[in-house]
Amino acid sequence: MDHDALPSTTTAPISHRIADVNQANLAFLHHSMKIMARKIGRDHAYESNATGHFAWDVSLMVRAACLGWRVTREPQFLEHAAAWSRHMIERTDEALGVVDWRGRTVPAWSAGSRYTAGTTAIGTIGGAPIHLQAAAKHLSIEQRGESEAVIHVARGDGSTWSSPVASLCAGDENYLPDLLARRSASLSVLVRGLPAPVDLTGILTGDHELEPQFAAHLVHTGLIARSLLATAETLEDAPRTVSSAISPAELYEASRRALFVHDADIRTRFGKSWYITPEDFPGRRLGLDLPHNHVADAATSFLILGRRFDDKGLHNLGASLTQKFVGEIDAYMAGALRHPWFYYPVDSDVFLGVTRDEPMAERTILPVQRGEDSSHATLRVRALAEWKALDPNLVSDEAMSAVALAFRRYFMTAKKGIATLRWLPGEADDAPRGGTADSYPGAWGALAPWDSTIKRRINSMAYRHHPTAIYGATVLSSAEILAMNKGIPTYASSDRNAPA
Repeated sequence: MDHDALPSTTTAPISHRIADVNQANLAFLHHSMKIMARKIGRDHAYESNATGHFAWDVSLMVRAACLGWRVTREPQFLEHAAAWSRHMIERTDEALGVVDWRGRTVPAWSAGSRYTAGTTAIGTIGGAPIHLQAAAKHLSIEQRGESEAVIHVARGDGSTWSSPVASLCAGDENYLPDLLARRSASLSVLVRGLPAPVDLTGILTGDHELEPQFAAHLVHTGLIARSLLATAETLEDAPRTVSSAISPAELYEASRRALFVHDADIRTRFGKSWYITPEDFPGRRLGLDLPHNHVADAATSFLILGRRFDDKGLHNLGASLTQKFVGEIDAYMAGALRHPWFYYPVDSDVFLGVTRDEPMAERTILPVQRGEDSSHATLRVRALAEWKALDPNLVSDEAMSAVALAFRRYFMTAKKGIATLRWLPGEADDAPRGGTADSYPGAWGALAPWDSTIKRRINSMAYRHHPTAIYGATVLSSAEILAMNKGIPTYASSDRNAPA
């Protein structure tokens, strides 16, 4: 969420007083907008979503700019939002001619090797190629004896990963495809193209450069589409005197077309809709339910599109996508779950674990029952507040209060008397991870109307952990803190009942 962040030169609040917290966050917001305005359109990394910048940086900057306008009514914020939204619309795969792993060119934004596995041929079976995939720059196959091998993977950032010693003989417990499926983690190292367990002693050993592949990830599409809708709604609410680089109609249409790219990946079970990973997708968890945070912004976007165009089908799809998370909140309230922040839906195959005959790439999926990290949880709590505002029937006040309590109980903590956030819910000692969630707590301010202590807690964190780096999450958080303290809904959407 914070890759390639830029340093900030703004200073922390001089005291814990709300006026001082607001002053520091507004200065950071202005500074960040100025820096990013120079960056976007000049830096090659911001000319596409190949490295995820549109999704994790620009889209959140757009939402911060929309919210900045709603708080201050300063026109430059809305001008930034419109310009950056146009920038992304003009750089879809369709506009740039990017071809994805299926040979398609789609009206969405694919990511490359940072998020999408590359591929290399390591042999053939009956004339058909066998591939090894990895979200990396290159890999090597080190043969150990006649029937064992170790896979070494290196990413562009210098990080490496090596597999345990694996067997090349079908039927062995540590058979290479099965071992990789259980161990490869985020590097997505999998054997693809096997029709059945076969002897692999003839695979090509040595160094392999990976051929890059591109794919539109639902979480990226949701993030970007949601930001385009934020701009569209904010422009519609703005005075006619505010100039704009793009029209709301263009923004609505671009968002709708991008979301429909993933339409074939929706499954409906027991009356609830959810997205699954396509089985040929160059990543992990084949044909299984996506995590909660991947779906949150897509659900919000469908609700907004349904409301804007009075389309019951879009509204009902968005509403259905909210129900897994809302259902887990209800289960938490009933005492059936220890917290409502599991990474995967608790009724999903990937949460429970799967043993299956095909696809060969992942015959065994170990259960993944870990909690949501506090970084990605911001997507979900932001979405939850939006669902409540868009359709009060979807989320009860009791559920919002329960989530606020769960936030305080499972994410909020203190170290040496200083307020901080756990990385995972309920973990006493968190291992260091990329990113510091302390510097973007603003999303949780959406819960303030349902918990009288939240505002004080978020302002305490804002005083103690002023952002030192500029990227989408920190900038949107600062805008959300300003909005919370001004009594404006903290999500970057135009709630028709929001204060002027």
